[in-house]
Amino acid sequence: MAYSCPVCHYPKLVEPPRSPSGGGSYEICPSCGFEFGVSDDDQGHTYASWLARWKSAGCPWQSKSRPAPARWSAAAQLKAGLPAPAPLRKGQATRGAPPGPSKGRARGR
Repeated sequence: MAYSCPVCHYPKLVEPPRSPSGGGSYEICPSCGFEFGVSDDDQGHTYASWLARWKSAGCPWQSKSRPAPARWSAAAQLKAGLPAPAPLRKGQATRGAPPGPSKGRARGR
C-alpha cells in the first residue's frame, strides 16, 4: 500500500507519515524532503511552512539516491493532491452564477 505525503502530495510513500499513536514514521519524502518525526517534531516545521519553502526553491526533487519518476511534474503532483472543493450548501450559488429560484416562489410568474 502506498501513502501520500501531506506536504507535497507525493503518492508513493512506503509508510503512513504518522502512526495511529501520533509518532512520525521517519520516512523522508523523496519529492519534497520532509522527514516525518524530524522536520516537524524535532525541527518545528509545519506542513504548510515546508511546502512554502519547497515551492520557493522551485519544487526540486529532493532525493539524491532515488531518481524522480519519468515525466515527474511537481505542478501536476500538487494539483492532483488538492482537496476537492467543499460541496455547496443548499441554496448557495457559486461565485458569478445567479442564485436559483427561492423556495415558495412559483415558476413562470
